[in-house]
Amino acid sequence: MTDISLAHWIAVITTLVGVMVAVFIHFEAIAYLNRWTKGRPARRPIDHHHRPTLLIVIAVLLLVHIAEIWWFGLLFLLLDSLSGLGTIVGYEEMNLWEYVYFSATTYTTVGFGDLFAVGPIRFLVGTEALVGFMLITWSASFTYLVMARMWGQSVD
Repeated sequence: MTDISLAHWIAVITTLVGVMVAVFIHFEAIAYLNRWTKGRPARRPIDHHHRPTLLIVIAVLLLVHIAEIWWFGLLFLLLDSLSGLGTIVGYEEMNLWEYVYFSATTYTTVGFGDLFAVGPIRFLVGTEALVGFMLITWSASFTYLVMARMWGQSVD
């Protein structure tokens, strides 16, 4: 059995902190949107006055997802800059934009394959895919509930 190296522990701890921050940001955004939308009057399906509320919910959730993608991109930059924690391979030179692009393809589980991780940093990559999938589905579920509430449907 192989002992886990310090580099692996750093990657695991960074991943745990990264996930906690992303989930916290997402939770707070959804909690705020939930309070805000509950104060909005429910409308009949034919009444189109609920559109601004739904558009604002979608816009805020998209911005939250973009912020989380950037957060993970910054973590990739941090881990890649530390010696022995692995790297993101695929381009001759990586900069912040490439890390954010890699984070976006990982977060959304698209994974084009033009960039890939080697070394302990892979733990963050795999975990970001799971977290991104969960947060995207959380947003979709919340949006459905808001739409049902706005359109006066029961969501029991």
